[in-house]
Amino acid sequence: MTGFGRAWSVGLLGLRGTPVEVEAHAASGLPKFTLIGLPDSVLNEARDRVRAAALNSGIDWPQAILTVSLSPAWIRKQGSGFDLSSICAERF
Repeated sequence: MTGFGRAWSVGLLGLRGTPVEVEAHAASGLPKFTLIGLPDSVLNEARDRVRAAALNSGIDWPQAILTVSLSPAWIRKQGSGFDLSSICAERF
């Protein structure tokens, strides 16, 4: 199984909103979820929240290597506001 998905979210830099592109890629291999792009500790916990939300919504969770990239990488991503865009990007 391979695939690619893309969604958008907004990251806050001070009081200013900055568009953040969320890209997800699934590749064959042992199941793994990797989040890249300067996430904070709350966002690193998104692995569990995203998986639970997908399964409870009736979306099949792929048995694959999932990589979610938050771009631009130089902006620190904080909070759980990126969870929804991660689910949307993974549903390709």
